[in-house]
Amino acid sequence: MPHIRMRGLPQEAVCRISETLLDELANQCQVKTDSFTLDWEPSVAFRHGKVDKAFVQVEVLWFAKDPEIRHAVEQIIRQAVLAVYSPAKHISVMFMALTPQCYYRDGQHF
Repeated sequence: MPHIRMRGLPQEAVCRISETLLDELANQCQVKTDSFTLDWEPSVAFRHGKVDKAFVQVEVLWFAKDPEIRHAVEQIIRQAVLAVYSPAKHISVMFMALTPQCYYRDGQHF
């Protein structure tokens, strides 16, 4: 926890992002790197009958954080995407707050 899902990127780009992103985010959020998961969700966007490589979507599912931390995390994610995937022109980072009582890990909720 947090869980990060990336769409609109090639698998290789997400693999490269994973080399440093989780450490940077863990440092920013003051948690262990192992607390994060990073998933690649294969997807293809289309616009005007053609593949559109300019749009990237990132979902962050987590327990709500302060706006300053959320903004810093968005900037870290945005820079990580831009560093490995130059076709990205529009990057959406969406934060979805989870309720601790509704989140279970290994049979225990937070």
